[in-house]
Amino acid sequence: MKSRILNISFVAGFALCAIVLPACHRKKAEVIVDLPGLPPVVETEDKITDEIWQFRVKTRGLYNASKFDELEVLATQLRAERARFGNGSWKILQFYESLDCRSDEPETMWQLHEQIHEKWDATKPRSITAYVAHANFLTDYAWHARGNKFADKVTKEGWRLFEQRLAQAKELLDRSADFEPKRPMWWHSCLTLAMGQGWSRDDFEKLFQEAKAFEPQFWGFDVSKATYLLPRWYGQPGEWEYALTLDLNRPNGLGLETYARVVNALSGYYENIFRESHASWSQTRDGFELIRQRYPDSLAILSEYCRLACSAEDRLSARKLFDELGGRMLKSTWRDQNNFRRRRNWAYSQ
Repeated sequence: MKSRILNISFVAGFALCAIVLPACHRKKAEVIVDLPGLPPVVETEDKITDEIWQFRVKTRGLYNASKFDELEVLATQLRAERARFGNGSWKILQFYESLDCRSDEPETMWQLHEQIHEKWDATKPRSITAYVAHANFLTDYAWHARGNKFADKVTKEGWRLFEQRLAQAKELLDRSADFEPKRPMWWHSCLTLAMGQGWSRDDFEKLFQEAKAFEPQFWGFDVSKATYLLPRWYGQPGEWEYALTLDLNRPNGLGLETYARVVNALSGYYENIFRESHASWSQTRDGFELIRQRYPDSLAILSEYCRLACSAEDRLSARKLFDELGGRMLKSTWRDQNNFRRRRNWAYSQ
């Protein structure tokens, strides 16, 4: 499951219009009242998330304008520095994700993206950046053709385009396998492709181990493997959780930080990940404590930690984290103020 912060249309000036229902058809909003003594809820922004947004806007602008030289320089710098934002997210991953085409874009927009990538490949025929970006696009384009339906509901044409575009992505990744400089995103793209093409467990594991040997701190690899091992894909119940523990002691790795990041990333697949899977709350909690030591200024990390503490029904930890939040609510974590209030009231109810 990919994390998405930004997708910018090529065409500026279009606004989304809300459909206003007549009053008789509106569902009355639930009102959650704060427990006495709690600070008022204030919907706020995370300065680090805003920094990432600005980075992605700038990167997407270079892509929209086909400024391939500048894109190449930026990507080379990010790889060399192994640069990360103040929440631990890798800048090179944010670089590539800023180029994505939204799934709801019309076919003409996808075709325009394809033309830009083909031009980039032709302009920079030995560029690992161009080839990986194009492979990522083709993988997304494949899923766009397939859709999110169950397999037996996908059309024959949807399957044909899905397989064709994944094969094109694989060809690009195979051709760029020996390109320099070395690159974590090449492996990341291969792991995403492998899930779509249904690679064998042995082949997937070999690719994963090569990736982690190259860059043991790139936790996106671990998210890809855990996703591959979900029961809805190629794993069995409890398997992704067990596999995650096997990598905790990897030399030069992130230890329990990786565990917590993967659980957080996969929590979107569950109503409550701690009730419905074998994920360990104690290891997740210890991992978040490490993350907070390393990235103390991230409001998003604090918020996600608090959300998972509520899911784990760890009232003591949740109360402590809500104390730190002090009423600050990130919509990206809590969805709305009622959800924030409901969970905060639970934390302070005993």
